[in-house]
Amino acid sequence: MLLFLFTKTPLLYFVQSLWRDEAFSYLLSKKNLLSIVVLTAKDFNPPFYYLILHFWIRLFGGSEIALRSLSLIFYWATIYVIFLFFQNICKFSFKKSLTYLPLVIINPILVYYAFETRMYTALTFFASLSFYAFYKKKSRLYLYSSILGLYTHYFMIFVLMVQLIFILLAEKRKKLSHLKNIFISFAVFLPWLIYFLQQKFLSSLNFWVEKPKLFTIANLLGLIYLGHEAPGYTTNINLLEKIVFWTNLVLISIFILGFLSIKKKVNKNNKRLFPYLLLWSIFIPVSILLLSFIKPLFLPRYLIFVTVGFLILIIYNLDKINLILRIPLIVVLLILTLVYQKQQISYRQKTDTRKIVMEIRSLAKKNDRLYVTNELDFLKVQYYFPENQVYIFGKSYQEIPDFVGKILIPSERIINNLPIYPNKAFILNSDGSYEIKAVY
Repeated sequence: MLLFLFTKTPLLYFVQSLWRDEAFSYLLSKKNLLSIVVLTAKDFNPPFYYLILHFWIRLFGGSEIALRSLSLIFYWATIYVIFLFFQNICKFSFKKSLTYLPLVIINPILVYYAFETRMYTALTFFASLSFYAFYKKKSRLYLYSSILGLYTHYFMIFVLMVQLIFILLAEKRKKLSHLKNIFISFAVFLPWLIYFLQQKFLSSLNFWVEKPKLFTIANLLGLIYLGHEAPGYTTNINLLEKIVFWTNLVLISIFILGFLSIKKKVNKNNKRLFPYLLLWSIFIPVSILLLSFIKPLFLPRYLIFVTVGFLILIIYNLDKINLILRIPLIVVLLILTLVYQKQQISYRQKTDTRKIVMEIRSLAKKNDRLYVTNELDFLKVQYYFPENQVYIFGKSYQEIPDFVGKILIPSERIINNLPIYPNKAFILNSDGSYEIKAVY
């Protein structure tokens, strides 16, 4: 039973080896607080998640499960915020809210990042809480969630931008208090933004995200809902893209039928809530998609907070559709979601770095070194092997791109010579094979 749970269900994500970005989170977060702040200003994300993880590691240790548990807490906190949305904003009954909640709980992108040592689920929680507090006019809660969100991920700026647009387009009263809260949030974030820009990081920015393809544009709703990314190592890409395609069609059907039903039953709540959810779940990804033709930024994991708004919008639409149509639509959507989830468990398995490095550790002597030939392996190998004995072999420091966590790769960790016997170097290749070499 346990073997099934940890190999065939999302619990697999809990016990896998760390991959590069997760190892980066660990190695950065275990540094002192000042170092975390200074280093993140030179990287791609603000410091708040790493500061939380710093104290989390002190309390619970640095095992894979301990590290990933922090994201799991943010995941369930997000589920609770969505439940509050259903009850207090969508005006669903307690029973109906619980009935719709499984569609949220099993969502593939939310589930996947619930078990990853990255800031995406924290961003999702703060963004969702900000949207909730904004709509309910809870000023203090709004300020806390918005400011912490800004210090967690730069995409939180899009949240405040659409809230500002909503005020200008839809809010007739209390504009001043809403505007004040948004400006306070930006003002508190401004010192960090100035410090970040002073690092001259943007001038040398290189990034790996590609410009949007036709498939992305045509299946935008399916991508938002499933969080589909197409890694090069998957062998099921055609099947996965077919699931995205059919999911996209089902979501378009729900959207159209729901819109027509809402249009027939216009009330004060519909008139305000529907455009609010549209701005959150459609306007943001479309804006980023268009921007990505100039500077590629569109990646489903960066838009995970949009998925929450989209889920609420789809469920809100479903609830307005006639029961005869609603039930088959829900059933088909559930089937597609679970099929994609099953495929995702296979294609998003992480390389078992732990196994190969543990094998090397059992063979290595005290002064032996571990060389990696691919810089993508450096940080994750450091997590499993003594850090001061891991090097990148056969590269120059200038060849190392920023996005692989270069701020944690000192130039002295680049090496082009072998140790003198009896000391040895275990040279680990990117395919998991290794050889043992030394100079005699």
